[in-house]
Amino acid sequence: MSEAEIPAGNPSGDPVQEPADGAATSAAPATTVNSGRQARWRRVAAGLVGVLLLGATGAVAAGASFVQPDPATMSFAVPEAAVPAGRLTATCPGPPRLLGGDIAGVDPEFSPTSETARTQVSAFVLSDLGGKVPGSSLSPLDGGDPLTVIQEAAQAPVDEAASPAPSGEDGLTERIAGIAKGTPVDGPSILSADALGSLSPVGAGLLTFTASDGDLQGLATARCQPASSDFWLLGASTTVGVTSVLELDNPSETPATVDLELVGSDGAIDAAGTRGLLVPPGASRQIVLGGLATDQERLAVRVTSVGGRVSGVIQQSVLRGITPGGVDILQPAAPAAPIQVTPGISIQNRETAKDIRQQEGYATAAPELQVLVPGSSDAVLDIKIFGPDGEESLPGGGVITAAAGTVSTIPLDSLPEGNFTVSVTSDVSITTSVRVSRGTAAAEPVDFGFAGPTGRLGSNHAVVFARGAESTLVFGVPAGRSIIQLTPVLADGSLGTARDFDIAGGTTAVVSAGSLGKGAVGALVSVSGDAIYGAQLNELGGAVAGVSVSAIPPADTGQQSLPVTLGY
Repeated sequence: MSEAEIPAGNPSGDPVQEPADGAATSAAPATTVNSGRQARWRRVAAGLVGVLLLGATGAVAAGASFVQPDPATMSFAVPEAAVPAGRLTATCPGPPRLLGGDIAGVDPEFSPTSETARTQVSAFVLSDLGGKVPGSSLSPLDGGDPLTVIQEAAQAPVDEAASPAPSGEDGLTERIAGIAKGTPVDGPSILSADALGSLSPVGAGLLTFTASDGDLQGLATARCQPASSDFWLLGASTTVGVTSVLELDNPSETPATVDLELVGSDGAIDAAGTRGLLVPPGASRQIVLGGLATDQERLAVRVTSVGGRVSGVIQQSVLRGITPGGVDILQPAAPAAPIQVTPGISIQNRETAKDIRQQEGYATAAPELQVLVPGSSDAVLDIKIFGPDGEESLPGGGVITAAAGTVSTIPLDSLPEGNFTVSVTSDVSITTSVRVSRGTAAAEPVDFGFAGPTGRLGSNHAVVFARGAESTLVFGVPAGRSIIQLTPVLADGSLGTARDFDIAGGTTAVVSAGSLGKGAVGALVSVSGDAIYGAQLNELGGAVAGVSVSAIPPADTGQQSLPVTLGY
């Protein structure tokens, strides 16, 4: 049967059974004619539809060739490349030393400090969950053999300074730590640790200087820190009797060209010899700040480098006549921000402090807040002090205006004895530093230290306790409530039992290193709840005055991915 012969009521085209009588025969011609007409109309309609579709497709194609999307309205996802876990590299500064020879130059000579002076670097590096300690060491900045091999991967410790324990004691994992127990150093050094597969290493190092005689009598501590290309150092002074030496260390393999920017109480200071200072790879350079800016009671230094990144500190010491006035190592301040929180402010007995400050030339032996406003607009500051029992009031209410481009000061000698946290809120970005002082009696040597603002604590911060001094962890909670978990790292490399401490908002709490267990050389710090800030207060006991404050290092979580910019 042809297509024209398919009945309209039988679209399947199956054969139609003819009737037995002639009626069916007479109706057949009409049915055949109607079916043929409908078939022809279907063919015509199908053709028209095909033409229309073809035309529409052509129009779309033609339109696509002439109408381009507006690049301003196009959006693309920014691609990211996975970043492998990096190794830990932290620079520990050199020991404080006395200046000798011509102190006006940028490359001073040094002389021995005293018979009792000791400078040591203590460190630990945490293992993975299976108890594998990464290969790590403490080495001289200028290369050479390691001073201490903390732990070689998959090998036993090589000396008594490195002593990982066989297993952990925290009840959760088999974590241990490789320990460096007070390695003596006579120059800058580098703490390094390899990555453990995809995990960044967790570790920390702390330099401790102690002396009970000589012009540098006192205590100074400084944590080993990563290099940077831009940072501020606050708390320096170049008045009579004060020696401030800027130390620049280049731990990279690239030469660094360094520029310095100096700011005092009256604004920016123009000085020759502050531009284009070359620091070769693996080298250290010392600059006497008194040769750049004389008679500055308060001096802030900005360090920027091109090429290799550098680590910088200021070694500062005071000599009042023939009486030692203290020593400290000033480390970089926190980046400028509208809010700065500084824990670890230790105020000594008010009567003793008053007797000391009443002596001629001892006005600076007092606690003081320094505020740097690096921008071009004045800052309106709201200063709050939190102690163990809550907020402490300041004379004038704690609201002041700090001039732009200067270092402003706020005395803190009205505070009672105890440990405090200073919170400064500003309408423009600022950075701060707080000086603390310690003395035993009038006419006796005193010591000082500077505490800087810290970042909000998170999880897995590594803290190393000072060698030969008493360490205390100081935590401040401006508002809300927080819980701190401290896991002690013991001298044999094992981890002790973790302890939780609940701290109310608007207060400052302290935890001594001795309370974490016998032989604790450090701790792992993790927090939960509202914002909390922490620092380590170090003091000398007995008849020798000594005080120094170091920030709790940031947690090294490592960057997991890096945005990739497409362009030319």
